[in-house]
Amino acid sequence: MAAAGVVRRTLVPFACIAMLLTAVPAAAQTDDQALREARQELRDTNAKIRERAARLRELGREMNRLATEISRNEHQVLEAESRIEILQHAIEKLEARMKTLEGRLSDRNREALIVGPGAPILYLLTATSIADAANRMSFLTEMNRRDAVLADKVEANDERLDRNKAEYARVARARELALQQLRISQQQLRVRLLESRRIMAFLQEHKEEVLFEISRYRPFAVCPVDGPVAISDSFGIWVHRSEKRGGDHVHQGNDMMAASGTPIVAPFDGTAVNATNRIGGISVKVFGEYGYVYNAHLSRIGQLGPVETGDVIGYVGATGNTDAPHDHFEWHPNDGPAVDPYPFLLRVC
Repeated sequence: MAAAGVVRRTLVPFACIAMLLTAVPAAAQTDDQALREARQELRDTNAKIRERAARLRELGREMNRLATEISRNEHQVLEAESRIEILQHAIEKLEARMKTLEGRLSDRNREALIVGPGAPILYLLTATSIADAANRMSFLTEMNRRDAVLADKVEANDERLDRNKAEYARVARARELALQQLRISQQQLRVRLLESRRIMAFLQEHKEEVLFEISRYRPFAVCPVDGPVAISDSFGIWVHRSEKRGGDHVHQGNDMMAASGTPIVAPFDGTAVNATNRIGGISVKVFGEYGYVYNAHLSRIGQLGPVETGDVIGYVGATGNTDAPHDHFEWHPNDGPAVDPYPFLLRVC
């Protein structure tokens, strides 16, 4: 019985270890499946973006056509307004001249009415001589000619006035039609622009969501230490240190052990900044789209400012509060609290 108890006690730890060993691949498999699904969604989103891009190009052509039409309509409106102004001025002048001519014609008609229809004949019969009669005949002929010229001027002026008024009405109508078409084209253009902005905003937002989802499963594109490295699974352990060395604290990252001088690289595109401090020694942070990483205890700093994946931002060292060369590596998603980067580092290192 005692032997059996020993066997059972021996088997229990092995059973627990076996369960852990089977659970780890299962968890990794679940993450891999989620990553594949997220990547597939990203591919589908990119395909939709290409489809929408075709629609956006079509909208672009429509908007260019509408812009051209708007420009032409605006030009037509301006031309019509200029022509209307000229016609308005001409009509005012013709109406003023018409008043003058009609006034003169009315005066002549009033004189003829006062004198009476027999006045010209009486005027001839009272001539004192043949020469006087001839002169009087010439005078009457000249008066008749002037009356006829005045009447012709009134008629011609009236015709010009009618033509200008007719053209004014036509140009005003053309201007109104151009304005109507201009308003229609402008409204259509606003609708197309709104549709374009809506499509782009929706697709961009959806793509950002997919990229963020991928970043949850694989935030790092490359291993932060570019060389042989051993990674400690030490996130969250209680570290005992003297006050001089920072005091007791919870370890917020993983220690990546590597030879001094091994390059440390940006694990994603972003901006590298100097984060040197007393405890971490020479340090660099890299801020990316979905958070930042913190690298401490470097021997020296590399490239700062805008960086791309794989750019050397520093080198492994032992500065600050440490006894051996390594890269203390932290991961802060969305610039928030640190999370354990160990499973993500195992994927890329």
